[in-house]
Amino acid sequence: MKKLLSVLVIGVVLFLPLGAKALDLGFNCEKSCRNEDTGVCEQRCTLSISGNTNPEGLTSVTPTFTITGDADKVRLGSLTAASDNIIASSSRAGDVITMEFVFTGAITEESFDLGTLVLELDDNATDCSGKFALNGVEYPEIKIEITEEVETGVALPLTILACGVGAGAVIYVVTKKNKKIYKI
Repeated sequence: MKKLLSVLVIGVVLFLPLGAKALDLGFNCEKSCRNEDTGVCEQRCTLSISGNTNPEGLTSVTPTFTITGDADKVRLGSLTAASDNIIASSSRAGDVITMEFVFTGAITEESFDLGTLVLELDDNATDCSGKFALNGVEYPEIKIEITEEVETGVALPLTILACGVGAGAVIYVVTKKNKKIYKI
């Protein structure tokens, strides 16, 4: 009987993790750059949760965002909740931004939106990448590329061409006027 109970316990322990499903943090980040008034780029990340199988519902979620680039050039702009029944708060300690979403009632939906995280990037920032994490699970790094609007000189070849045509026309006119016929 002890042997059968041992086998049953080992079987449950081995197959129990296969039935568990963790929460999944979804994020979609978009960058708008170089606000002319403030000189600041903004990175807006919309956060969502999927895979909620808790029958009693969730009462809070605490994701983090770790800055892996120029952390001193990234500021926490704002954190807004996706709906009225979510209270959002955030704090920053060093390179880690901790977000806390507390729900006014337990949420039993499988998928739902959490809110929007806005990061402000200095105008001289070059590498402002980072990683989201939820319940110890790290997600792939987000690369925040900072690009300047650079004059490409596209008009330069057209200017050179126009100058060349103008110079050719001047040379043609000058040589036509000075053409003299000599009789020997």
